[in-house]
Amino acid sequence: MGAILAADPLRLLKKVVRNPDRAALRLMLHWRVSREPAQSRRSRFLGFLSERYGVDAWALDEEYARSDFAAWHRQRLAALARFPGPYRVGTTGEFDCRCMYVLVRAAKPQTLVETGVLYGAISGHILAALAQNGQGQLYSIELGREETEPPHDFFIPEDLQIRWQLILGDSRDELPRLVDTLPTIDLFHHDSLHTFDHMTWEFESVFPHLAPDGVLSSHDVAIAHSLRGMFQQNAFPAFCLRHRVAWATFGNQGILFPQGPLAGATTVTV
Repeated sequence: MGAILAADPLRLLKKVVRNPDRAALRLMLHWRVSREPAQSRRSRFLGFLSERYGVDAWALDEEYARSDFAAWHRQRLAALARFPGPYRVGTTGEFDCRCMYVLVRAAKPQTLVETGVLYGAISGHILAALAQNGQGQLYSIELGREETEPPHDFFIPEDLQIRWQLILGDSRDELPRLVDTLPTIDLFHHDSLHTFDHMTWEFESVFPHLAPDGVLSSHDVAIAHSLRGMFQQNAFPAFCLRHRVAWATFGNQGILFPQGPLAGATTVTV
């Protein structure tokens, strides 16, 4: 997650000046993701889901585009840009949010766990998909926020929160406790601290608890973890290769399955 920033371009520029390494890493991420045209990335993702789950993922994607929730989310993005107080830069982008909605609609998971909520962009898309599915429960772990920031449910309509349990605390403490109380996990999504060690720790903690037909999703799979390690492998592909699981990446989003073949799988060297 990013540091707390005001919605002010000048202050954002000052942040870049104070953190040039981080700015350089973000530019590198943009270059890596932009090497594949957005339409190609979208088609690969929808084709992969269609084959994996035997669904029409294009229809599910269109369902999202026409939904009241998608329109509401766009309004909330505009409201965040006008937010009078400080807020963190790092809300998940439209492509990744939309992918998560379609993934949940296609996989129809019952028990879902995510780490890293920020203001609830991904959480809201998961919950919107669960509402369409008519089943499922989301458990979200978030470190917390400053009192002056937007709330963690900024992007989550109140009527969707019936399927949501927010757990405030460090995932190092809360994730092991949570997974021990759940019979199995059908979908896990990582979007908390994006260091190599922490991502690997979360993957290793959850992997034994994944259902055989479950799915592990991760954001920031194309980032370099540091300037010094810019040519080293990201934690997500490193984990997948070590465990020899089926996996694919779509821009900055990664998906792995503990079992079964994966059509259109792609590996990345980062």
